[in-house]
Amino acid sequence: MLKLFRRGGGAGEGNIPERTRHSRGWSDVLAYLRAEPARSLRVLDFGTTSPVNINLLTSLGHSVYMANVVSDAQRPEWVKSAGDGPRAKAPEYDTERFKAATLDFSGRDFDIVLLWDTADYLPVPLVPVLFERLREVVRPEGRLLGFFHGKTEGPDTGYARYQLTEGPELRIIGNEPLPVRQVLQNRQIERYLEGFGTIRFFQGTDNVREVLAIR
Repeated sequence: MLKLFRRGGGAGEGNIPERTRHSRGWSDVLAYLRAEPARSLRVLDFGTTSPVNINLLTSLGHSVYMANVVSDAQRPEWVKSAGDGPRAKAPEYDTERFKAATLDFSGRDFDIVLLWDTADYLPVPLVPVLFERLREVVRPEGRLLGFFHGKTEGPDTGYARYQLTEGPELRIIGNEPLPVRQVLQNRQIERYLEGFGTIRFFQGTDNVREVLAIR
């Protein structure tokens, strides 16, 4: 479900232990946000509602839209019946219905998309659907910031909320207990981001790659 926030608050986040991560991608996006004070940019922030993110982005004069696609993707209604017994196939997903229900932004396009590591936690058939839709809604010169895990297991692979700060650090707060479903290679990511003019990769010390794509 898409939610719009301008100036004001939002739903609270739990008191969950957190860690901090230096982010070159967020540093670049923050500089871009600060360089555009005269016009209100549209920011699409993927994840659970975060009052901290809302307050920071709206204090810079920009509009914020939230899309909790990872949680929406876990619902069983997107899975078509694959049958029972030894001849049962792998589950098939109703990708068009998923796209219409969860990636409908009511005709809006965006200057900045904070995708975070959303793609890593989606069922595999839904990943190309996500990127197809994002290519449609990112404005010319717009930015997309995505994170991609380099492994499926380990202490840094738990699904988390990325909380913004006024510097290059992000606070990482535990979220739903969901697994990383796949590891995307750089060439796969580049194919998904076809149509963006510039794609930059940053390798983090926690085995997470940051990707900053400019339309």
